[in-house]
Amino acid sequence: MAKTQNLVIFSLVVILAATMFNTNILVSGVEHENKIKYTYCAKTLCSDSYLPHMCFFDCTTKGFETGTCIVPTPNTPLRCCCGTL
Repeated sequence: MAKTQNLVIFSLVVILAATMFNTNILVSGVEHENKIKYTYCAKTLCSDSYLPHMCFFDCTTKGFETGTCIVPTPNTPLRCCCGTL
C-alpha cells in the first residue's frame, strides 16, 4: 500500500512539474513576438494564396530575420511585413 501511494504521489508531482514547464514555454513565445521590430512592409497583400510562411520566406531571402502577415496600421489590409528580432 505504501509503495502504491508513493508511486501515485510521485506521478502527480511529475505531471504537475511538466505542466508548469510547458506553460513557461508558451508564455515566452508571446514575449519574444512583442520584441520584433517590423521595418519594412511589402506591397504584397496576404490572402488565402499568399500565406504567412510565404511571407517569412520572402523576407528572409531579402535579408531580414523574420516576416509575417500583419496589419501595419489601423484600417489597412494584412500585409507582408519584415523585421529584425
